[in-house]
Amino acid sequence: MRWYWNSENGNEEAAKFQKAFPTLALEFERNTHSACVRGVLPITPNIGYTVSLKLPSNYPKGIPTLWIARNEIPWLADRHINEASGEGCLCVRSEYRLHWPIGSDLATFIDRLVRPYFAAQLFYETHGYWPKNAARSHGKDGIIEAYRELSIPFGNDSSQIIENLMRLLARKGPPKGHELCPCGSGLRLRNCHFDVLQRLRNNIAPEHAKADLEMMFPSIPRENERRDSHFLVRSNRMK
Repeated sequence: MRWYWNSENGNEEAAKFQKAFPTLALEFERNTHSACVRGVLPITPNIGYTVSLKLPSNYPKGIPTLWIARNEIPWLADRHINEASGEGCLCVRSEYRLHWPIGSDLATFIDRLVRPYFAAQLFYETHGYWPKNAARSHGKDGIIEAYRELSIPFGNDSSQIIENLMRLLARKGPPKGHELCPCGSGLRLRNCHFDVLQRLRNNIAPEHAKADLEMMFPSIPRENERRDSHFLVRSNRMK
């Protein structure tokens, strides 16, 4: 398979990106079949942030990683930055494809994830607090906030339903119509929220949901997600 950036689609995307963001440079690393974006992204006419965005070798399937300049923003968890590596936390893992759906290009990634991230950082530096609804809480609280929003279409955002949903999204295999719906109604998926769940699964990678699940519930065994999901829904219905 040809490297993506040597393909017609890759060339078109690169040209579109450079036109949209002339202060950023798309640089290619042919030995590793990866690429990176470097430069300064203006947030206001007078203020910009250094961008160091690593694109994985399996781009556009893989998700880019943003590294933060330590001299511009302190590497603190409360600033949504990994304190050890300097990786910026743009959103909860499971939300990446909701903001940047499969088929979206690099310019869209900058517009929907990187620019808002730096805009929120600038707001925090100016005012001492985060803009409303612009940033998740750090760690487990942020995961709960994200999944509470994902649970809205199910008509129930209780902790039990959130866990049920996380377990179904974390499974590698697709949900079956005869399984119980994670909403706690007691109905089978095919007669309840099957389409809603399928749309979420189309945009949330199981490995991302699994990582969120294990952060939230590190002590719960994972051997049989299907059994656990059925049990959790039944136990919720019986309360």
